[in-house]
Parts: sequence; structure tokens; C-alpha cells
Amino acid sequence: MSTTAFGRERKMTLPADVFGAAGLRPSDRLEWGLEDGEIRGCKLPRPEWTKAQGTRATEQSPLCFTAS
Repeated sequence: MSTTAFGRERKMTLPADVFGAAGLRPSDRLEWGLEDGEIRGCKLPRPEWTKAQGTRATEQSPLCFTAS
């Protein structure tokens, strides 16, 4: 299992093995959610993603990470 850490600005880097296994490419978008106590990210299809959808998903997300 791979691990990652959050930086001061709540940024993280996905491990290369996870990035590759998920079929992600630079500039892909993920929608985040919390399900059964697990943080889950789902890749959004490229043609369907818009800035408005991304903003709405972020605002409605049950996740809230704050820098301490």
C-alpha cells in the first residue's frame, strides 16, 4: 500500500503506482467524497467536466481539511 502526506496548503501528491493504476493523466479531475469512513476519489470524464461542476462538487463535498 502506498502512502502520501499533505503539505501546508493541503496539497498532496498521489503515489505514481496509484496514479498509473487509476489511469490518470495530468489535468484530469477527481470528485472527492466520504463513504463509510473512507475518502474516495472518482475520476471525472474529461468532456463532461466544467468549471461550474468542479466548483459545485467542491462546495458540496463532505470533506473539510484544514491546515493546523
